[in-house]
Amino acid sequence: MTCKIDNSLHWTDHYVKYGFAVLKSAVDRSFCEQALAEIRKIVGDDRPLTEWVNDNPGKLNEPGGKPGRWHYPFFQDPGRTGWTPQSPVLERVYDQPRLRAALDEMHGSSDAWDGVRNYYIFLHPYDPTAQAGLEPTGHIDFKTPVPVLYRGFTFQLALVDTDPFGGNTTIFPGTHMLVQRALMDDPDRHMNAVGGNLSGGVEPFEFIAEAGDVLLMHHLVYHAGSSSQSANRKPRVALHAESFRKAWLTEIDPSKSGLSPWHRSLAINGYYKASDEATHQREQRDKYIARIESEKGVTISQKWKRYSDWPTPAVA
Repeated sequence: MTCKIDNSLHWTDHYVKYGFAVLKSAVDRSFCEQALAEIRKIVGDDRPLTEWVNDNPGKLNEPGGKPGRWHYPFFQDPGRTGWTPQSPVLERVYDQPRLRAALDEMHGSSDAWDGVRNYYIFLHPYDPTAQAGLEPTGHIDFKTPVPVLYRGFTFQLALVDTDPFGGNTTIFPGTHMLVQRALMDDPDRHMNAVGGNLSGGVEPFEFIAEAGDVLLMHHLVYHAGSSSQSANRKPRVALHAESFRKAWLTEIDPSKSGLSPWHRSLAINGYYKASDEATHQREQRDKYIARIESEKGVTISQKWKRYSDWPTPAVA
C-alpha cells in the first residue's frame, strides 16, 4: 500500500506540507522521446525497453550487461564529479517551458536559479530476480553535517511510463519536517544512522509516472529507490536534476510576507539562523579539486572552486 497525492492542495502547498510534489505532464512527450533516443545512444542499446534487463542484480553503478550501470552523471560543475560527459540534448530538460515556470515559481523569481545544469540519467532496468515491494524506510542524501536550509531542491523527469513496483523513486511524506526539527535541535546528528531514521512507519508515496511527469523533492525528505519488478518488464528511465540557487540560504523567518514555496518549506519549524552551512562542502570541494588538478595536470576555474559560496549574482 502506498499513499496518494493530496488533491485538495495546490502543488506548491503540497510540496511545503509533504516535502514533494508531482507535476503531471510538465514536459512534452516529444522531448521525452528525444531524450530517450539520446539515452539509447549513451547506453548503447537500441532493443525494446522490455528487453532491458538488469543482468548484474544488486550491483549499483557497475557494468554487468546491457544497458549497464544505473546512474550516469552529467555535471557542468567539475568540482563535484570531475569531468563528466555533456549532452546538448539532455541538458535541455532545464529549458522545457512548463517545467522551467514551475522551478521559477518554487524559487520565487526567474533569476534565482544559478544556471548550473547538473543532472543524472536514472536507469533501473527490469530485475528478474527481485520480489515486488518497496523499501520500508528511506534515507537522505547527506552525511553529517546535514544542511538545515541548503540552497535548493531536486526534480526528476520521467521519460517513460512506469508500472507499480517498476523501479520508481518513493517518498516518505512529511519527513522533511521531522528531519529539520531534529537538526535544529542537534545539528551534528547523523540522520541515516542506525536508530536515527525517521521514516519508519511512514507510508511511502511511489512515483508511478507517465512520460513527462515531474517529481519535485525537498532536500530533507526521506526517499528510497527500488528494483524494477514491473509486471510488464518495464524499466524506469528518468532524468534527476538539481535546481540550486545562486547563494546558500542563511536565515529563514516565517513571519516575512511573500515567501516562495521553497522558502515556506524551510520555515515550517519556525525561525532559524544558520551558521555557514557551506563550510563542509567547501572544504571537501577544495580537497577534491586539488586532487584532480594534481592527478590530471589541469587547472579548474575559480568559478567552480567558489561554487559553494557564489555571490549574488553568480560568477559569470
